[in-house]
Amino acid sequence: MRITLGLVSAAALMVAGTAAHADRVGPYISAFGGYVMQPDLEFDDGTGAADLSTDNGWAAGGAFGYDFGRPRVEAEVTYRRNEADQFSDPVAGTFDLNGNYSSLALMLNVLYDFENSSRFTPYIGVGAGAAWVYANDIAVKGFGTIIDDDDVQFAYQGIAGVKVAITTGLSLFVDYRYFATLDPSFTDVTGTDVDGEYSSHNIMAGLTYNFGTGAAPVAAEPAPTPAPAPVQEAARSYIVFFDWDSTAITPEAQAIIQDAANAATSLGVARIELTGHADRSGSPRYNQKLSVKRAEAVKSVLVGLGIPDANIVTIGKGESAPLVPTPDGVREPQNRRVEIVL
Repeated sequence: MRITLGLVSAAALMVAGTAAHADRVGPYISAFGGYVMQPDLEFDDGTGAADLSTDNGWAAGGAFGYDFGRPRVEAEVTYRRNEADQFSDPVAGTFDLNGNYSSLALMLNVLYDFENSSRFTPYIGVGAGAAWVYANDIAVKGFGTIIDDDDVQFAYQGIAGVKVAITTGLSLFVDYRYFATLDPSFTDVTGTDVDGEYSSHNIMAGLTYNFGTGAAPVAAEPAPTPAPAPVQEAARSYIVFFDWDSTAITPEAQAIIQDAANAATSLGVARIELTGHADRSGSPRYNQKLSVKRAEAVKSVLVGLGIPDANIVTIGKGESAPLVPTPDGVREPQNRRVEIVL
């Protein structure tokens, strides 16, 4: 029984953390590590190509970024290291190696989160930047060092992964990254220029903490998120709710507008005032336009139900008159509304 209650409590905490995290907008930091797998890399000194193979290695890094709600932008620094294994030359044969092949990358990443109602958030991204590629003391066993040099090249990567909300602001993430650079160039111990390659397949895991505000106050509200239903503040007042960043009339909203139209007709109302509102998840300018569009969407339905256009007045108040006060960036369902006053 204790185990069951403990699991239920843990699940409740995870869900609460998810709801809070999903709506957070603001700066964040990440720390991660991972497993690095390199394909065979071609090296060419001008007389012929040979392949460098490495053991599977490791990576460690961190990032600082800003979460805009769904898109994210971050600056990342990551160190990758693989121990040199063998050098295979089609003429000279295969040689066992010492040393390591590593990189230090500074990247700018752009990512997009596919937010949903679960605690799992898939994401994809791309990155570009610069990488210092190091051929550190690569030596043929028994014969000495052949390359000990480094080069700086343009770097790029593709990212696909998923993050899981743990607590308010804190998430665990796991992703795959393909990381590569333009071909680095090294000088070997004989003074010969050698053109190489650098690419890797990476499995990364880490933690992200979002410092943004917004979701925590919503999660603390004792009242559940209201279903789109009429709220009759007075004898002749109705409220229609909207989905996030939407002007679409839901079936529930259609029923409320129908009730308002019926009341206006039966009471002989000469004026209907529609006041549109938005939550604070967008910019004030965008939310002002969105609130007007919502009021116009309700007006269009009323006109279609037989209410004269001249009897309807539309007003947009943007995010300036919230039903539930929230910090900037919060997606509050009760603030996405149009108030119908007969």
